[in-house]
Amino acid sequence: MQQKTTQLSLKSYLDLHQLLTIYRGSHEENRLFAISQKNQKPLAILLEWLQKNLYRITTPLESNKYLHYLTIFSSLFGFMALFLGFSTGFALLSYSGSKPVNVIYLLLVMIGLPLLSMTLSLLSIVFGNIGANIFARLSPLYYLEKVVKFLPFAKNIEFSSLPFSLTLSKWIFLQRVQIFSFLFSLGLFFALILMIISKDIAFGWSTTLQVDDSSFQSLLATLSFPWREFVPSAVPSLDLVEVSHYFRLGEHLDKNMIHNADKLGAWWKFLAMATFTYALVFRLIFWVMTYYGFKRELKKEFFSLDGVSTLIKEFKTPFVSTKSHGTEKHLKIKEDSTREVDEYLNGEYQTILGWNFSDEQLLLIKDSLGVNSKNIESVGGKNSLLDDNKIIDRLKGDVLVYVKAWEPPTMDFMDFLEDILDNSSIKRVDIVPLGTVENHYKNSKEDMAVWLRKLESIDSDRLGVVDV
Repeated sequence: MQQKTTQLSLKSYLDLHQLLTIYRGSHEENRLFAISQKNQKPLAILLEWLQKNLYRITTPLESNKYLHYLTIFSSLFGFMALFLGFSTGFALLSYSGSKPVNVIYLLLVMIGLPLLSMTLSLLSIVFGNIGANIFARLSPLYYLEKVVKFLPFAKNIEFSSLPFSLTLSKWIFLQRVQIFSFLFSLGLFFALILMIISKDIAFGWSTTLQVDDSSFQSLLATLSFPWREFVPSAVPSLDLVEVSHYFRLGEHLDKNMIHNADKLGAWWKFLAMATFTYALVFRLIFWVMTYYGFKRELKKEFFSLDGVSTLIKEFKTPFVSTKSHGTEKHLKIKEDSTREVDEYLNGEYQTILGWNFSDEQLLLIKDSLGVNSKNIESVGGKNSLLDDNKIIDRLKGDVLVYVKAWEPPTMDFMDFLEDILDNSSIKRVDIVPLGTVENHYKNSKEDMAVWLRKLESIDSDRLGVVDV
């Protein structure tokens, strides 16, 4: 059973691509479908058209195979990223009691690595596909995808047949990088919280670079800008920076540092807020940016699929157009016909009736002739006599009746027409014999003559005949 495609997504994009390779419909079918839709936006019509015709794809949907691959791959690598982040956090926070955990390592992983990754992602967006290719080759995800394609669940997918352009592939890649990076940082954050709760960790900082305590504290205060007004206790003070600064020279820690060991654990607040802000919140914001960038590019390429421009043109263009402009005049079909025929419709009718026409056919006729009315009804055909009589009782003002010119007027129609004229609320009834759709509704001279001779039997100044 096919899933309903109600919004633009990778699935609808791939489904439309696959459908257009086997079916595109006719102008008549596409225009009729378009004018029957409430939402006239091209995207909405395309998605509804896709849903209506999706059953025509008898082979397995390429979208299902690709999304199955994408789901398994994303789940597998997402779990790996979460586990790797958790393991990295435990490794960085390992505390033997002999020396403090170096905050510099944690800053590089919790702040430096996320900012570097987001900067590279941003550069790949700014510099287009070339930048994206360079960035992709710096990411483990790129090489993991190459390996995964050889696994059983990915072997039944023809990746070369997928319609993804380089730009769309870039946005798909960038979006997944943000998700996996977020999961890595989430594992890191959980490891930090768990280790803080379960262990009494002493933090310190040490670096070969010539950085004094005051400069380092200024850097930390700058990094704390996003939360320092809300959580001031998560901003390391100069005293904390001074007391936690240690040097590798010698086998023992400074006695002052040991004396203030109870204060060294205060670093956890800063580290937790730094991880939460830079590695999680900023990454989430960046993921939203890439998500909307992906959606924008997907919409652009959705309309660029082969066959879509033709579909939209057929959606917008009337199937036939017989409207003309000029001074109204009368003509006679045959010398033995005394009933005059109008060439042009009145343009304003309270009701339009279609004798033995379906609702869909009436929509196409309205679209072609440009004559509209608030009330458009199908009469005759499958309608019962009671149904037709109910419609007649509601009629008033000017009424337009479409009939099939190639079908001679039957007694049922003549009785129906007389019942209409018996309604005193009706001012005028115009009969329009229409030809076939293939002939652009143009009737033949012979068919018109048959109708005129038959209608002459009705003596009413409220009855008119129009030849469009």
